Formats: sequence, C-alpha cells, structure tokens
Amino acid sequence: MLGAAPKARKGAPAKLGSVKGAPPAVAVAPAGNKVPAEEVWEVRPGGMLVQKRGGGVSDDEPSPNVKPVPTIRVKVKHAGVTHEIYISSEASFGELKKLVAAKTGLHPDDQKVLYKDKERDSKAFLDMAGVKDRSKLVVVEDPEAKARRLIEERRNGHLEKAAKAVAAVTAEVNKLAPKVAALDASVRKGEKVAENDVVQVTELLMNELLKLDAVVADGDVKAQRRMQVKRVQKYVETLDAVAAKNAAIIRKSGEKAAAPKQQQMPAQQQPRQQQQAPAAGQTRWEMFDLLSSLPSTSSASSTTTVSSTASSGAPPTNRLDWMLF
Repeated sequence: MLGAAPKARKGAPAKLGSVKGAPPAVAVAPAGNKVPAEEVWEVRPGGMLVQKRGGGVSDDEPSPNVKPVPTIRVKVKHAGVTHEIYISSEASFGELKKLVAAKTGLHPDDQKVLYKDKERDSKAFLDMAGVKDRSKLVVVEDPEAKARRLIEERRNGHLEKAAKAVAAVTAEVNKLAPKVAALDASVRKGEKVAENDVVQVTELLMNELLKLDAVVADGDVKAQRRMQVKRVQKYVETLDAVAAKNAAIIRKSGEKAAAPKQQQMPAQQQPRQQQQAPAAGQTRWEMFDLLSSLPSTSSASSTTTVSSTASSGAPPTNRLDWMLF
C-alpha cells in the first residue's frame, strides 16, 4: 500500500521514535559539569526510576535563595562600662547573657537585660524584639535571681554530698556482704565459726548504719538511703541468727565431749575401791593384834578388843573370858 511504513526486519534494533510509551533517555553528564534539574534521575529502593528532587543541587551547597544570617554589633552597658559584643541577629537573649558573662564575670542567671527600658526574657530572640546593629542594651544584676541560684546551688551541693555518702556506705556494705554469706553458709552446714568474726562484722555493719542515719536527703538519694538501711538491717539480723546457731553448735559439741569422760569415771573408781578394801582390813587386823598384846588390867582395852572382834565378823571365843579372869 502507498504511504504505509515499511516493516522492520526481524532482529533489527528498534528506533527510539517508533516505540510508544518508552521512557526518556537518561542523559549522562560528563564529569565536572552540572546536570540540569530536569535530567537528574534517581532509583528508589523499589526499583522505580524517578526524577530527583532539589534540581541537582547537593545538600552541602547552600541554597541560592537562602540568605546568610547577618552578625550584628550591640553595645551592652553594665556598671558604667560599655561593652561591644558581636552576635547573630537571630540569637536569643540567653545567648547574649552568656557573652556578657564572659565580659563582665556576672553569672548569666543573675543578669537582667533591658532593651528600650523593658526587661527581656532569656528565651526571646533579638530580631523579634527589634534589636539591630549598634543597638544599645543595659544589663543589671538581679538580687532575687542570685538568691534563688545560690539556694539551688546549695541544695544541689547538699544532695551531691549526700549521694556521695550513700555511695561510700554502699561500697563498704558490698565488701562485707561476702563475709556475712560465708558465715551463714558455714553455720548452715553445722560448722563452728569464730565468735570474734561474727562480732566484728556486726560492729562494722552497725557503724555503716549510723552513717546512713546521719544522711539527710530528698528524692532519689533518699530512696537509695532507705534501700541501704534495709539491706544493712537484713545483714545484722542474719548475723544474729548465725550467732545463735553457732552457740547451739558449740553447746552440742561440748555435751558430746563430756559424755565419754563421765563413762570413764565409774570404771576408774571401781579399781580404786578394790585397792582400798584390803588395806582397810589389814589395818584393822593390825589394830587387833596390837590391842590383843596389851595388858588386860584396863577396861578400855577390853572394850576395844570387843569392838575389833565385832567388826571383823569372827565368832566370840573364850579368849576374852580368859583375859578378864
């Protein structure tokens, strides 16, 4: 047909103009040349090719439409002396107070900044208040603010001191905790421990408890102090129980050691009694012989002889009658 476009051969590359809906070709810019905004593309994480926002301007380069913040020079009068301070026009009065403190030595919290006979808040901005280059400001000392600051510093210093005291007690209790656990474990096993060790650890814990009682604090420091007090009291109660158990163990061991001695004492007394019995009989016999050899003229001798014969258990004989005759 006339006017019909010739068919493309198979395998021949298709022309860009003949393909409908094809995306525009991405221009590759040579190194060192800036690429126009409309030809800068980027690939999103999903694989979509989109035009990059920002017109090819890097983030590091400042935007041509943004003007730099100007630096102004203000004159600050304090105690009869005028100081020139360079500061950003968009800075706050609080930042201005810090620069004034570096010049005058007056604490920023003790300053009161006046501009156009009106006190300015530290959070307000210079440009919003109408401060411009070579504007004049007055800085005076605020006695009430200074008093509040000193009270706050004293309170913070007191809290800091209390926190350090509680921390020191905590460190000492941490050192004594293993000793308490060791004594408790030994007593639970039935082992005897030294009473001096129990007394010494108890005294050290009581000293730390007295230190905690002397600490006066608020807030978190008070909570930490209360926690350490309960902890020390628990350790002291544990040591009291250890002392009681240790005393029971010592008492039981003493009773066991005394029982064999009591069993040995009767066995030792029986041989002594057997040894003493013949000696006593022999003595009585010697007395009998001695008395029997005395003359028979005295009545006392006859009485003694009767008693000796009665004690010996021998039957009466005629010898007594013969002696009396």
